[in-house]
Amino acid sequence: MIDTHCHLLPGIDDGPADLERALGMARIAVEDGVRTAIVTPHMREGLFLNERPAILEAVDRFREALAAHDIPLRIVPGSEVHLGPRLAERISAGRLMTYGDAGRYLLLECPDRARPPRLEETIFELRVAGVTPVLAHPERIRHFRDDPESYEEMLRLGALGQITASSLLGTFGPAIRSLSEEWVRRGLVHLLGSDAHDRSYRPPRLAAARRRWAELAGEESARLATEVWPEALIEGAAIEPPEPRPPERRSLWRRWFGAS
Repeated sequence: MIDTHCHLLPGIDDGPADLERALGMARIAVEDGVRTAIVTPHMREGLFLNERPAILEAVDRFREALAAHDIPLRIVPGSEVHLGPRLAERISAGRLMTYGDAGRYLLLECPDRARPPRLEETIFELRVAGVTPVLAHPERIRHFRDDPESYEEMLRLGALGQITASSLLGTFGPAIRSLSEEWVRRGLVHLLGSDAHDRSYRPPRLAAARRRWAELAGEESARLATEVWPEALIEGAAIEPPEPRPPERRSLWRRWFGAS
């Protein structure tokens, strides 16, 4: 499996504070069946200034540490870029890190609680520049939970969706789990990531969520989400998901309390 969203680099954002913790997380990932981790440190002006050169340097150091400790985890550079102005321009200038440094896909984080400002315009600008935005954990973004149609509109504009593994397992509560399951069934999310920050609450594990994905949408869909399309992110190859299925008809009780 390939983890498309994780915070493994030590001392660079709100992931592991030091190398020992980062190596411990890497061991957990390998034991769980993850063979490649796309590391995605936060890039947010005024909070985490992790631009492309700094990320590449941190990735090189971490690869050396993994090799020295005989941990067979392939590390690929990426970044979780907070929604902001001139993203396409900053990618072109070599400041922002895209998936695999290939210039084709960008992991885009929206505000947790507020309506994402200029999101439609940003998606359009990125697409014109040849970059496909991958929306990070949309099931955990309040605006998309309150207005799922607005999330579907972002997909129609050309974005992809990436779901957090623990969302499918109920870590964030039954409402988010139920919505996540519905989106997996309908094909409204395309990639799976751990969004790992530590070794306990949100560790770098995918296997259980991958099994749940397969139960909901089939083995081939789970393989695309954890193997085929993640490799396409790294290589800058095309990802062309099928049209999503129509919405399910379920009661509000089942939606909010997670019955499936």
